[in-house]
Amino acid sequence: MSSKITVLVADDEPVARQVILHFLHEEEDFEVIAECGDGRDALEKIEDLKPQLVFLDIEMPEISGIELISQLSAPLPTIVFVTAYNKYAVQAFEENALDYILKPFDANRFGKALDRIKEKFNEKINSESKSLDDLLNIFEGILAKNGDSKYLKKIGCKHRGVIKFIPVEDIVWVESEGAFCKLHLANNMEITNLSIKQLETLIDPNTHLRIHKSHMVNIDKIESIEPYFHGEYMVNLKGGKTLKLSRGFKERLELILNQYK
Repeated sequence: MSSKITVLVADDEPVARQVILHFLHEEEDFEVIAECGDGRDALEKIEDLKPQLVFLDIEMPEISGIELISQLSAPLPTIVFVTAYNKYAVQAFEENALDYILKPFDANRFGKALDRIKEKFNEKINSESKSLDDLLNIFEGILAKNGDSKYLKKIGCKHRGVIKFIPVEDIVWVESEGAFCKLHLANNMEITNLSIKQLETLIDPNTHLRIHKSHMVNIDKIESIEPYFHGEYMVNLKGGKTLKLSRGFKERLELILNQYK
């Protein structure tokens, strides 16, 4: 999983809460953000903290677990009921609970519940990622055709379910990371799922030029160029970053120098 699943544990029995917390703390995929001893407190904290997953007792003071779910606003967290009573099972699954754990339970039973949870969240992440990739492809096609230029004006970057669009002019230099690229800006860095080979064809070479198999630079951000060994050069960028212009891209030096004539 790409990030931890946030969890709230609601049970009026302190010992039961501690057992659940103990099992969760042994798992690196989960982060407990709150625990509650009654239904009213649980309702308020779920609405406020928006946990992704809730382990919920049914018979609790103030509000029962079943009543609590009916009062939650959408989108609902994933619910796993943990209770000493099997008579609520039908109601629980009518409320779309992912699992129904009967007390007392052991590590094996709880582990099976965690496996189901991980499987569900992995499926969700993969589905969302595919949808975002499809959306990115659409936007990149539109942006590439925006105006008369065939070059991109903005680069789409996907992070935790959000697509950000970075103006090309803000990119100081590009660093290849296999099938992806890091876009280094003045004060931060973003990651795009475009390769450096793709970026080389999608960004105007009059503004950004590839100088190495792993690097592109914003020509306007070049402060100086110094000869290096064996026909290579060091390109010093404004802000202090230095990159190598390798021999395989030596003809790019002439293109850079032409920008300053």
